[in-house]
Amino acid sequence: MLYYLHNFESFFGPLRVFEYISFRAGGAFFTAFLLTVMCIPPLLPFFNRHCVQKSARTDDDTRPRKPMMGGVIIIVSVVISALLWGELPDRKLTVFLLATIGLAALGFADDYIKLKYLRQERDGVKERTKVIVQAVISVLAIYALYKTYGTVTMKIYLPFFKNPFQFLPESEKIAVMTPFFKDALFYMPLFLMPLCLIFMLVFNYGVLFCASNGVNLTDGKDGLASGCMVIATLAFALSAYLSGHRIFAGYLNIPYVPGAGEIAIYACAIAGACLGFLWHNCQPASLIMGDTGSLALGGALSLIAIMLGQQVLLFIIGFVFILELGSSFIQRFVYRHFGGKRFFLMAPIHHHFEKKGIPDSKITIRFWIFAALCALIGLATLKLR
Repeated sequence: MLYYLHNFESFFGPLRVFEYISFRAGGAFFTAFLLTVMCIPPLLPFFNRHCVQKSARTDDDTRPRKPMMGGVIIIVSVVISALLWGELPDRKLTVFLLATIGLAALGFADDYIKLKYLRQERDGVKERTKVIVQAVISVLAIYALYKTYGTVTMKIYLPFFKNPFQFLPESEKIAVMTPFFKDALFYMPLFLMPLCLIFMLVFNYGVLFCASNGVNLTDGKDGLASGCMVIATLAFALSAYLSGHRIFAGYLNIPYVPGAGEIAIYACAIAGACLGFLWHNCQPASLIMGDTGSLALGGALSLIAIMLGQQVLLFIIGFVFILELGSSFIQRFVYRHFGGKRFFLMAPIHHHFEKKGIPDSKITIRFWIFAALCALIGLATLKLR
């Protein structure tokens, strides 16, 4: 919205700064930060009355139960900031906003059921239903990005390699291109192109599923998920900005995505909102984001990576989220197939360290440090090609 103020620079020269993506990204960051910081205190009494879970599935029932659904404030702050500082007709930004709101609605339903019913009776939205709804929202968003000019949604770039993995249609056949060879690895009949599209949609949905649920599982310690999200989204904001700049993209040999800078603004809004939430969510937290925030934020982060063709980069920058998700899968697999044994003392993995007697604050800060190192390594791979 504020973007259009640059049209009046002839009347007041400094208004031209609203045309610059870097300025608007900073504005979105600070707007989302201030909105989140200032909105939570007056709303806390409401959350304490209506959003405290009746029972918790934990080994320590002596811990004070904290209000959930704080993700509502995060998402509202992100949407307001993105609309205020972004270029509204941009199709990519519209897709991101709708997908984020859709995933937030799914998380809200999950949180609401947990608040209304005891967890022993009904543990939120059923797992199968949640997966189906996630799949519908994510596939629609990914396909919309695929049909948007300039995106590289149907390509997969690997770190250290210039060329992507992709299905390249030719006149009468499909060339399967890989980063490891200049020539096609093999060819397929052209009529199989719809299957190639389905394969890429399923793969990208898997990326979104891992990121969304990984952030959800990370939201188990005060400040853990919000702090890691600040780091990861700032890293992808920089990646999106570089991809949207023709000169920088050419210098780094990364795909040039026209208009990706608007998504950098969106990513900065997420980072600002998460940092503002961390102000109240650090130990001892007065509010937790719940599924309303974690599912939507993880989905938004993965959509940025998918739009840039940097799905593998997401697994580097967001390795903390993947580690949390992977530890839960390992724990479940071992428990089911090895007679009830446990690989970790408790999953996800941050609870394993808690069981070993490490203080919560030390676990959280160490995970932040690890997340920052992963982000630096991921960004470094953009140059090493």
